[in-house]
Amino acid sequence: MEANIVVMGTESVGKSAMTVRLLTRRFIGEYGDIESIYSQSFIVDGREVTLNIWDSPYSQDLSVETSHFLKKIQWADGFVLVYSICDRASFNAISRLVQKIKSTRDCFSRDKVPIVIVGNKKDLHHRRTVLSEEGRMLALSMDCLFYEVSAAENYHSVVSVFNGLVDRMKDAKLTTKKPLRFKGIVKSMSAVFARRRTDSL
Repeated sequence: MEANIVVMGTESVGKSAMTVRLLTRRFIGEYGDIESIYSQSFIVDGREVTLNIWDSPYSQDLSVETSHFLKKIQWADGFVLVYSICDRASFNAISRLVQKIKSTRDCFSRDKVPIVIVGNKKDLHHRRTVLSEEGRMLALSMDCLFYEVSAAENYHSVVSVFNGLVDRMKDAKLTTKKPLRFKGIVKSMSAVFARRRTDSL
């Protein structure tokens, strides 16, 4: 099984930290505004699953006419949408992202799109401005999975997010397909720290 996953959310919510945590088990807290696609194989329920993960900077422009945004939506088999439990604005942006993803996908596919909503920075509970129940209710209302995690403190919680999404994609009867190649920017695990800006898409 091979699957394409786009990780989205507003700035400074921990998208890159979560992605690198999954790939390396290491936590690195600071990242620039860099866009990368990583490829890594995992064993899930005894089967090898290759995940191509597009770590995507946030853009206010979610118009379908924006070819870059549309390319992400068409490329992805599933989405991880991340907010910070310490940032109410990042949480508010999630519903708009979900709606835009679903409406865009509906234009060219009848398949149900698997989406996971993730509240990150659970370790900063003393700065919490978004309740767990709010995240859970949002996910329920939009038929998404929901997790709260700390990319900084818990590797296994991050793994659970991606395992949950893989299960959703299996339920959606995901068929094996080749990833869309963008001028060789799909990076191997060995190059995970050689982060550089991708070619213009």
